[in-house]
Amino acid sequence: MNKRTFCNPVNINYRYQPGYFGRESADPLVILYHGVYFLFASHGEGYWTSEDLVNWKYIKVDIKKFPDFELFAPGTCVVGDRLYITFSQGGNILYSDNPFDPDSWVNIGRPYEWHDPAFLFDDDGYVYIYEGLGDRCLHASKLDPSDNMRLVEGPVPVFYSDYKNRGYDRCGDNNEIERMPSLEGGWVNKINGRYYLTYATPGTEFSTYCDGVAVSDSPMVPFENCDNSPTVFKSTGFMRGAGHGALFEDKNGNLWKIDTVSISVNHMFERRLCLFPAKITGDGRLYTNALRGDYPMFYPHEVDDPFTDCDAGLHLLSYGAACSSSSVLDGAHAPRFAADENMKTWWSAETGKPGEWISLDLGEKFDVSSVQVNFADQDIRDTTGRDNGFSYRYTLEVSDDGCDWRMLADRRDSCDDLSHDYYQFEDECFRYIKLTNHGTVPAGGRFAVSGIRVFGCGNGDAPAKAPVFEAVRDTDGRNMRVTWEEVEGAEGYFVRFGVDENELHTHFQIIGGTEASIRCLINGVCYRVTVDAYNKNGIVKGTLTRTV
Repeated sequence: MNKRTFCNPVNINYRYQPGYFGRESADPLVILYHGVYFLFASHGEGYWTSEDLVNWKYIKVDIKKFPDFELFAPGTCVVGDRLYITFSQGGNILYSDNPFDPDSWVNIGRPYEWHDPAFLFDDDGYVYIYEGLGDRCLHASKLDPSDNMRLVEGPVPVFYSDYKNRGYDRCGDNNEIERMPSLEGGWVNKINGRYYLTYATPGTEFSTYCDGVAVSDSPMVPFENCDNSPTVFKSTGFMRGAGHGALFEDKNGNLWKIDTVSISVNHMFERRLCLFPAKITGDGRLYTNALRGDYPMFYPHEVDDPFTDCDAGLHLLSYGAACSSSSVLDGAHAPRFAADENMKTWWSAETGKPGEWISLDLGEKFDVSSVQVNFADQDIRDTTGRDNGFSYRYTLEVSDDGCDWRMLADRRDSCDDLSHDYYQFEDECFRYIKLTNHGTVPAGGRFAVSGIRVFGCGNGDAPAKAPVFEAVRDTDGRNMRVTWEEVEGAEGYFVRFGVDENELHTHFQIIGGTEASIRCLINGVCYRVTVDAYNKNGIVKGTLTRTV
């Protein structure tokens, strides 16, 4: 494999929040400034820069001088050579003519208090702010950048939630709770003369956290919800939830969506970031491709069409692997949780001492292309900030027989506080993989792992066929049940659906089952459905499409 690959979640130095007992970052945005990508996120204490959207360099801000960088939910825009930023929780507006220098920010106050703001600099020379958090409505206002962002007009309501008709607006890990969602995280892009509003719902703590999309022909009139909402939805698989982020254009003119991932175990706001390719189709619909979005993808700039070609085509070899470990905290943190494809569960050792280890037996030798190590926060002390000197120090070893080990990755001298390390290899082949702790676990926690994920090529055949299935909508048009015949040799299935049979990008991943209860549909919208089968050797795309 010549192209470089990466794998979600985004691997940055996630901040420790007081009272969270874990790391977190959320509500991200990426903006291109002078040919460099800038990443801002909640409670950043600073921000990151990158040339490739994968490898990020952190820039710390002096919080005593600029306390706004400790707030939630940033919003930015570029006007000329000036980068503007504001934050939720009634944040001020700051600007910099050289954001590479963290001391260059200037605070100009704010015309009124807002929450979850987003800026759009439009062709008319004005900046529009879209804001709202937790209410049923998002608002828009018009600001004048030539007059210190003076309020010209607004705020006016531009979009409302509607959980009684939009299934994805319902709360719960499967949209099963009939109550008002937390409508938040509005973000607007002007594309081909139209305004696209993405918005987050139903709540950041749920696996169903997602982004809907609405459109308008004017920046401050009501937006019309799109029939293909939610535009990004990932409630199943290893990484669950994808909402409250930003749509942006890369250096090659391709669209990407950066969003928030839910863990929400140690704290409701325990979260990570994710990156998916996006596109606008000829009929004006915005789509995000989150299918296999937690599998390896090619670097964004190394493929011409990321939406179609970003998937590296690698398969998960470690699901359900036999696991053993040096110790186990309790039954809720058994070794098998390091191979169950769920970032919300994890193995934990009894201690955080050097020498604690976990090993996976893949069952046979495989050609391996990459490995992802995802650490979890178990029983860490109440910690805050980033300058704590924390880092995971560990070794990854592999073996053909479980006795003789060779080094795959040596991080015993690491100084980086990263929790989702990813390694790409050439010509690696092994059956066993072992992760061993060699240092003090960050924040005094126990040595814990939510996933050791091994990717590559299986030794057999893909499933013989895609399944025969039925899709039935019940009397509540927001709900659909899809059932299918088990396919011999299949490890799991992707149920894909959408409003256009050529654009079936919303999906459920089912491992070891033959049905999906889907509750995120919109009343009155007709859907097309298909089901794929997959295993360690490949995917068989569904050829049967049903209408519901």
